[in-house]
Amino acid sequence: MSYDRQSSSNSDNSSIQRITLGLGCFWGPEAWLGALEGIVHTCTGYAGGTTAHPVYRQMGDHSETIQLDYRPDVLPLETLLQLFWERHRPEGINTYKDSRQYRSIILYDQPFQLDIIQHLQNEQQARQSTEVQLCTAFYPAEERHQKYYLQRRPDVLAALESLFTSREQALQSLLAARLNGWSREALTATDIIAELDHWQEPLDEQQREQYRALLISLT
Repeated sequence: MSYDRQSSSNSDNSSIQRITLGLGCFWGPEAWLGALEGIVHTCTGYAGGTTAHPVYRQMGDHSETIQLDYRPDVLPLETLLQLFWERHRPEGINTYKDSRQYRSIILYDQPFQLDIIQHLQNEQQARQSTEVQLCTAFYPAEERHQKYYLQRRPDVLAALESLFTSREQALQSLLAARLNGWSREALTATDIIAELDHWQEPLDEQQREQYRALLISLT
């Protein structure tokens, strides 16, 4: 499975930027993060270690993480990181099972992000337990771990797949990220409909109406 998406090389708020977060098992966090307006892509995977080509059963020294593409003009990194720290207790995650599989970890994409991370981290002692690294490698998890809760709704996933040329393409979409959040009741179908006209994802009017029709069926 390949996820080749180009991230911003600067702090321009009009561009899409990338960050990778770990806060325990990646299924639940991918769902609630994917529900946030401003998130445009989510992918679960393995990062933060040195093991080559990790897989779920042989993760080596990597951690479960979620790679995010986000619009900082809609969801500033400061807000995203505040939510990240609100949703878990870093020290508790780091000592769970005494392994690196579940770590509180932030892997930044660009140097300006590190300044923001360090500023926020210094505001609270508990945040010091979060590991911070430059993201030098990210290995997407197997398909069964992508949009895990959406995949537990085969009827909805089948409807989504019908709008794309492959399951992989469907699972990579912005709509899949939102529907994964919907599957965990992090937002409603009505919430997603209200966003459609503002999505930067390339949508022609026919595609937008197909998305809208799917979402209306879920209200």
